[in-house]
Amino acid sequence: MKQLFLFTTLLNFSLSIVWAQTKSQHQAYVEVGGLVSSTDRTPFWLRANQFGTVPNSAPVGTLRAGITGSVLLTDTAGAYARKAPSRAWVLNYSAEAVGNAGKENQLLVPEYYVKLAHRQLELVVGRRREVIGLVDTLLSSGSYSWSGNALPIPKIRFGTKGFAPIGRKKWLAINAFIAHGWFANTAYMKHSFLHQKSIIFRVGKPTSALRIYAGINHNAQWAGHSDSLDYHYAVNGQLPNQLSDFPNVLFAIRMDGLNNSRVTSFDYVNMYGNHIGNYDFGVELRLPTVAVVLYHQHSFDDLSGILFRNTPDGLSGIRIQPIRHGSSMFRVENFLIEFLSTLNQSGPAFDPNVNQTETGADNYFNNQQYQDGWSYKDHILGTPFITLKKDIKSENQTNTQWAINNNRVQVAHMAMQATIAQRMNIVAKISYSKNYGIPSGPLLTVPSQWSSLVQLGVPLSWLGGTLLTASAAADFGQLYANAIGAYVGLRKTVWHQAR
Repeated sequence: MKQLFLFTTLLNFSLSIVWAQTKSQHQAYVEVGGLVSSTDRTPFWLRANQFGTVPNSAPVGTLRAGITGSVLLTDTAGAYARKAPSRAWVLNYSAEAVGNAGKENQLLVPEYYVKLAHRQLELVVGRRREVIGLVDTLLSSGSYSWSGNALPIPKIRFGTKGFAPIGRKKWLAINAFIAHGWFANTAYMKHSFLHQKSIIFRVGKPTSALRIYAGINHNAQWAGHSDSLDYHYAVNGQLPNQLSDFPNVLFAIRMDGLNNSRVTSFDYVNMYGNHIGNYDFGVELRLPTVAVVLYHQHSFDDLSGILFRNTPDGLSGIRIQPIRHGSSMFRVENFLIEFLSTLNQSGPAFDPNVNQTETGADNYFNNQQYQDGWSYKDHILGTPFITLKKDIKSENQTNTQWAINNNRVQVAHMAMQATIAQRMNIVAKISYSKNYGIPSGPLLTVPSQWSSLVQLGVPLSWLGGTLLTASAAADFGQLYANAIGAYVGLRKTVWHQAR
């Protein structure tokens, strides 16, 4: 497993660089698999946080193919390069295609990007798998605002490579980036943009027994044109999209607009765009026998959340990692417990005549201008426990204008990663949720939901380096239809080159 607090974590296959020896490495792989279910719906933990590549309906057969690699652009033969390999220029690339055949036939390209890295900085262009926030990317229920639940959005991103130390003593480090992306056109909105930035500070050296983390993740969907919006929300269907409008999005403050004919009073009062984000806080303690991490993501959807009026909403968790292991036959690598609550939402009601720091009914992930909600390609971008109306049982699909009709939830989540016989990897998850609907439209009842997963990964040397993955998942409750499902897949590296 990758280091826990890689602020932006890549889940694709990575390639190491052998400095002053290897100038390039390239690898291609294919995966074939099949998913079945006791109903026509894919169980929650077989599809959630899979970057939008697993259909909601079952059965499905899948074929994946990808290539990834890196090229060292700096001359590795020189003495200077051997003494200072961290100053080399490195070009990385990755691409993957996914074909799904079933009730939903799909051809997806979840990843295609190039990355130029130098020292502690990197520039990324394209679509890349990312989970953003202080969470365990393998075991978490999902980072609050950017969980890896949806297909990645194409963007240009500039930032640090993980945590970059500030100063020679390395007691302070920063992990930060800024990005500009493009949302796909929908029936409601066309030509809208993604603005994204994050900054996380770490206090403590990489080798320190105690490390403290704090920062913010800020996302916004802005600009765009919609024929569905009347004059209250847009000017002739057009939302502010000029370069002069961008500072309002960047800083999430009102810099102009009161006397601007291109800007409605709605935009002026509510800021330009749909702003979603979270403050992240964490403490990591490394003891002789165990490493413990405590973290909290405080959610915000508007000014009241930014000012903590919606406390205690957000995701809280603890991860325990044994350092000294017991039996080699069964070894727990990581154990995690999380709690998610989004009930407060700064109070029960929204009043446009009250200062934004006081009013409530934040209605997480919904927005009156961007009527698809905080989603991309029909998948929630943030925690998958906030749900689109179309994804839940018909009796829970309340008569509401909002695409997301369940954003007031309470979730308890447990997960574990272990190895068996020092060879097989096992991941287990179980989640329990209570679902209350949205502030203006509670569900008819308070449906509860259990969702679980057991996944086994086994390397098969007799097939020339193939990895067998077998997963079983189950849903029982009132939010989704009860379902038991399974996935079996074989993944093989078909080409590898290093020179």
